Amino acid sequence: MLFCTKVIISCDNWFFFLQKLRFNLRFYKKREIFSYLCGNHKMENKVMQMPKVSLIIPVYNAASYIEACLESLIAQTIDDMEVLLIDDHGKDDSIERAQRFIETHPSNKAFHFLATPHNMGPGPARNIGIEAAQGEYIGFVDSDDVVEPDFCELLYRAAKSHEADLSYCQALLVKPSGTQQMRNPVIESGAFNEDKRRYFLCHYTTLFVSFLYRRTLLTDYAIRFPSTRSAEDSYFLTCALLATRRIACVDKPLYQYLVHEESLSEVRNPKRYLDKLKSFDLLIQFANEQGLYEANKQELDYIYLKKGYLLSILTYVYNEEYPQQLTLCKLYGHLLSRVPDYKDNPYFRSNRKLRLLHLLIHRYPRLAIKVLPWYIRRTNLKL
Repeated sequence: MLFCTKVIISCDNWFFFLQKLRFNLRFYKKREIFSYLCGNHKMENKVMQMPKVSLIIPVYNAASYIEACLESLIAQTIDDMEVLLIDDHGKDDSIERAQRFIETHPSNKAFHFLATPHNMGPGPARNIGIEAAQGEYIGFVDSDDVVEPDFCELLYRAAKSHEADLSYCQALLVKPSGTQQMRNPVIESGAFNEDKRRYFLCHYTTLFVSFLYRRTLLTDYAIRFPSTRSAEDSYFLTCALLATRRIACVDKPLYQYLVHEESLSEVRNPKRYLDKLKSFDLLIQFANEQGLYEANKQELDYIYLKKGYLLSILTYVYNEEYPQQLTLCKLYGHLLSRVPDYKDNPYFRSNRKLRLLHLLIHRYPRLAIKVLPWYIRRTNLKL
């Protein structure tokens, strides 16, 4: 009754009211029916209790991996969590496989199936999950990755023990050629003071899936993923790091990030560099709008220079069959418009490797176009 009253007040006419009511009823009915079919909880008892953790999984062309992912989620040792799978309309039967797997593997976890209106990319798909999530904390898992059984429990316990807005762990990068650990800085759990924030911002690994986020942090600061299809994860995590006041660290590799030929991050796209640059433009915009830029100017400028400008150039020369010097010049002009005093940045001045890379691109663009693709392949640089 309360829901209907709110809708009526916001509607200007009956047609709009009926359309909006129909959409909302379909959304919530779909969510509850799937939860019920999965045999998790009785519907009348589910609405009352806030889960400890909501895990959000965008599903897109992951038929070969989705069952292993779901198996690792069913195995979670935490006693109260929900999983939201967002169908982003891939070309395979990933979502059907997920539904069959859940129906044939009874669990005390609550699974909900939602969908984007059409293929929108992982960022908007995750945003749909954020809006629907009910958990005290929110986490993300890619549909082709797996997590350790105590992933949620350890991160949630650490967050609660330190009253943290964020908790994080380490991760394993699993490639056909081998496995290596991806490490975030290990800092003392508790207050996220300015010194810790500055250090973390300049040294963290962009692996946002190894974090749990307090849901109210995301709502209070309106932190959502941009619609871009590159570096949207860097944007999201950096926004959260700027806003958080307390943080908790679990120094264990609890997340396995699998890299294979079908991974979105491994597919070549000559326009990806534009999305990457836009994500970092939006990051600077967010920081300014939230009044967080000036206090973190040096760190944000360094992030923009390193992950926005330079990685956009590397992405461009690697994905474009015939890279053009003019494009490199335009990207440099864009950098100057955003960070005109970048040469004075203390992090840039102390990073010799970064300065040499920038010198090569800026002074010798023709040579850079020939050398950089080889450098990327040799170093297995993740773009």
